[in-house]
Order: sequence, then C-alpha cells, then structure tokens
Amino acid sequence: MKRLVAGLIGVLAIAGFTPAGADEPYPTRSITMIVPFAPGGPADVLARLVGQKMSEDLGQQIIVDNRPGANTILGAQAAAKAKPDGYTILLAIDGTLVMNQFLYSKLAYDPVRDFEPVAQIADVPSALIANLKNPANTLKEVIDMEKARPGSFQVGVSTPTSQVATGLLNMMAGTNFVMVQYGGGNTQITGLMAGDIALGHESVNVSLPLYKDKQIKMIALTGKKRLSLAPEIPTFAEMFPGFDMGIWQSVVVPAGTPKPIIDRLYQSLAKAMAAQDLRDKLLAAGLEPTISKSPEDFKAFIAAQSEVRSKVIKAIGMKLD
Repeated sequence: MKRLVAGLIGVLAIAGFTPAGADEPYPTRSITMIVPFAPGGPADVLARLVGQKMSEDLGQQIIVDNRPGANTILGAQAAAKAKPDGYTILLAIDGTLVMNQFLYSKLAYDPVRDFEPVAQIADVPSALIANLKNPANTLKEVIDMEKARPGSFQVGVSTPTSQVATGLLNMMAGTNFVMVQYGGGNTQITGLMAGDIALGHESVNVSLPLYKDKQIKMIALTGKKRLSLAPEIPTFAEMFPGFDMGIWQSVVVPAGTPKPIIDRLYQSLAKAMAAQDLRDKLLAAGLEPTISKSPEDFKAFIAAQSEVRSKVIKAIGMKLD
C-alpha cells in the first residue's frame, strides 16, 4: 500500500499536481483586517483606503472587521488569538502597541509577545490649540505665560496620547499645565471655544478644519514633522528635540506569522503608501501617510516609543483601570 501511494504521488508530481495548499503563493484567499475602532473614524477610513490598495496588489480582498471598545483592547485581543497564517492582520495605534501595557494593571494581550510588527503607515499628530482670544501665538509664548503664573493654565485632553503629550511638555519645559479630561474631541473644542479652558490638545483631523476656518489657533504639533496641509505650524520637536507624541497607525500580525508573509505584507503596504491618489485622500482626511523602512525598523521604533512614553506615564501617575 505504501509503495502504491508513493507511486501515485510520483505520477501526480510528474503531471504537475501538488497536494492542496502546498507551495501556493500567499495569499490564496481574503484577508481580515481587524480595526479596533467604530466605522467612520480616521482609523476606519485609513483601513478601508489602504485595504483597497492592498487588495489590488495582493489579488485578494481585504475585509475590514471593526472591533471597537476598551481603548483598542478588544480588537487587539481578537487579533492576538488569531491563527498566525497571514489571514488576520491588525490596524494598531500607539496606544495598542505602547501605552496600554503601562496604563492597565492587567492587559488581555501582550503587545510585545503577541504581535509581529509589519509597518507604521500613518501619523495623526495632535496640536496644541488655543482660543482666538488667547494672547499667545507661539509655543514659547505659551510656556512663558504659564511660568509667569504656574499651575493656573488648564489644557484640555481627550485621549491618553494627548495626556502623555501634555505630561512630556511639562517635563521638558518645566511647566505645570493642569490637564482637564474631556470625553471626546468635540466636547473639548466646545469648551475651548467657550473659554472654559485656555488651551487644548486635539488631533489634527478635528482641529485643522477649525484652524483653516479661523475659529481656533494652532500653536504647535506633537508629530515629528510639519503638516503638509499646514506647513506654517511648527512642531514641539523644533523647540524640544526628541518630542514625538503623535498618534500613529500601523499594521501588525499575530506572533508566529512566517517571515515571508510579513515581508509580502510589508511590500504591499509600501506600494500602497507610495500611491499618490491614496496619499491625497489620506491627507484630506487629516492623516499623514508614511511607511517604515522595514518591519525591523518599525520594531525598533516601537521599542524607542515605549521607553519614552513609559517614563512619562510613570511620572504623571497615569492609570486607566
């Protein structure tokens, strides 16, 4: 019987047949991209636009699976438990891969052990914004204003990243801005424009249209470079080298995913992010397209971000549970 089976396999091989699934080029079926946010937001827009480009390159559909809740924990947990075969990928933000591990005493996933980095694909910097009646127009003027009256200026924050950014500013500038927590960007903007707070930290996809419409001031950006759509706005890093506290978006896969698959996904993402039509759409949505030099480069970036942000979180005593 063994000789008969071996002979049949030999005949099939000569005829050009291989066992089902063997040596087939990845991917051979649709890929699920878990997005830990509700439909309609910046992350969802990014996932669908990038997924469309990847589908064209890979020849398979990218299915967006929205899993909102718990500061991206629900989506990350689902991705961490998925089979590491390249058919489940996760759109992860800085909170998912860096900050959650320091903000929660118990986390349902391990951002280091449970995932393999593929690439950072977009930056969503936040901006230090101000009411039009605020006399300060530059970051130096804001800092000088606070130091003249320490502890008397409130900064609105609506995300963990904006809290950490404000904490880092206090550490690097020697200021004592008091954080006021808001439940969302829109409520913070309402409070700022009403004069309830002097300053706010808000993502550019929310604040940039208001700035362009001359309803608020934009003082400085938390990202590592200036915005393409508002190049006149400086970054914090120009005054404080190393200051990089923007929200960033990325793609990771479950740990154990074969390296050739990771490399193929990276190649597809790099091709997508180089497409000018995609870049234009992302910029219009308040997203700055980018691409890591390699999966290894992105892994090193995550480690560096973890080192900085963990120190700030510890210094300001920030916890979310």
